[in-house]
Amino acid sequence: MGKRVVLIISAVIALIGIGLFAAGSVLAAGDTTEDNRIDLFDPESFKDGATGTVHLNAEDIYEWEKGLCTVVDYDEEENGVFTFITGVDTNRFAVGLFLVPRDAEGRMIFSVTVKPCPEENRQKVLNAMYDSYYTLYERVADDPDTSPELMSMLEYYISDEGRADMDEGMSHLMLEVTPTTNYGLMKTAGIVIAALGALVAVICLLSYKVKGRTIVLGFVVLLVVAAGVCLFMLRKHITTVASLKEHSTGVYTLKYTADYKLDKILDSNITNEGELLGWAEKELYFGMPVSMKESLFGCAAFAVTDSNGNHLMGRNTDYPETDCLMLYSDPVDGYDSIALVDLSIINIGTGEDQVSPTSFTGRLATLAMPYFTIEGMNEAGFGVSILELEHEEIHQNLGRKDTLLNVAVRAVLDRCATVDEAVAMLEQFDMNTMLGATFHLFMCDKTGRSVVVEWLGDKMYVTDNPAITNYVIGNTSYYGEENGDGRYEVLMEDLDGCACVASASEAMGFLSDVGYDNKKSAGIGTEWSCVYDLDNFTVTVCFDVKYDQPITVMRDTFN
Repeated sequence: MGKRVVLIISAVIALIGIGLFAAGSVLAAGDTTEDNRIDLFDPESFKDGATGTVHLNAEDIYEWEKGLCTVVDYDEEENGVFTFITGVDTNRFAVGLFLVPRDAEGRMIFSVTVKPCPEENRQKVLNAMYDSYYTLYERVADDPDTSPELMSMLEYYISDEGRADMDEGMSHLMLEVTPTTNYGLMKTAGIVIAALGALVAVICLLSYKVKGRTIVLGFVVLLVVAAGVCLFMLRKHITTVASLKEHSTGVYTLKYTADYKLDKILDSNITNEGELLGWAEKELYFGMPVSMKESLFGCAAFAVTDSNGNHLMGRNTDYPETDCLMLYSDPVDGYDSIALVDLSIINIGTGEDQVSPTSFTGRLATLAMPYFTIEGMNEAGFGVSILELEHEEIHQNLGRKDTLLNVAVRAVLDRCATVDEAVAMLEQFDMNTMLGATFHLFMCDKTGRSVVVEWLGDKMYVTDNPAITNYVIGNTSYYGEENGDGRYEVLMEDLDGCACVASASEAMGFLSDVGYDNKKSAGIGTEWSCVYDLDNFTVTVCFDVKYDQPITVMRDTFN
């Protein structure tokens, strides 16, 4: 009697699973919500009372206080619309975000109703924005190194005219999110439930001819084998996330031995952060949602040779307060490399509202870290650094494969031994940048060649040069002449003074000359300074301008 009851229940569960899968398939086929997509840039579409869907990036949603969120959306011309949104969990790794459907570019699809935004909420956000600009203005006003452009911008935003323009640019409407059904998840759940029900039913049927103890033993063996197969298939992922260690406060090490699918991402024609995150969620994160955090940074890089003929690459990373991951990559079909990664770019760190790097979620998030490398070198003696240019994104369209610049950084580290090889690889792609800015690369190798690579419009410029900061070198007329902030001139004076021959300690001194020691209060500082020895595959690192406390990083650091 007991077996029959279990058999009936398991059959019902299997039927429920089949029904859930069928319902998901039918509802997905008949879903017309996407036909009523709200265009936030069209007043006839985005109006009071409208219902439909909007496609948004998680990183574009900002919570000012509990329940008070805004979102900025951009069109193809990078025009922005600033509006309010309610009913969204802003936790970057919330289960609710996992359940939200995604489009082909990785953006979340929300079902919404458009309603008037309470004026009280608009004024709260307006006051908070004004206060943040005023606070920053007070911090940098007396700093002689503050650029005139920044001062002019801040003076405008704290003026009556700037406040009025911010008020005018802020929507009087808000998006109220309504529950959404993820039909893809419904079908997946249906398959799992049906499979479990069917498995129990089969066991029950077998029990009529086979002893119960034998069935239980067989089931246990089956589970052990299945678990063993899963563990074997994921063994490198497990050892990778388990290798994360805290080296010192805010500094972590990770030895990456899993497959981060470089060939696959290079063939995926990714052009923006939404597509990158969508690809990472599917291929690396097992469906876990992830978002990026935009933050501007200024850096410096240069190349010298020491008296023994060893080739060195110096690099400052000037950034808002962040935690650092020192990443050792051990690809099967490429060169080993040592690289540094800013963890805050995907909201990992020890700061407020960040996910702890050593938590399960934080460890899992590190599986995409190879594609967020901002500097590094490989065992062949090739080094590369990515530095920001404060200009609009670049999206080339020359009919070649598309890739993102930060993906290209990983590709040249894994596959190239010299600058010449790296330049040849980069020429194969239409280059794209993200986060609302463009970037250039500084590359050098142990043959002694160092170049700056820039994408200006549809042309790639390669300029032999020993140093770089955050200003165009290859074709200054493209963006207009820029005076910079003096760091490039200081670096060039240092390099000219030593004829580009300097020891590792002298190279670190050059980085100190252009470091941001007293600018933490302005929101940016030199987070770390590195001298890469390209001939010996070692790195000397000083964190937080503590140049009297260098640490040496090598292969053994990650064991």
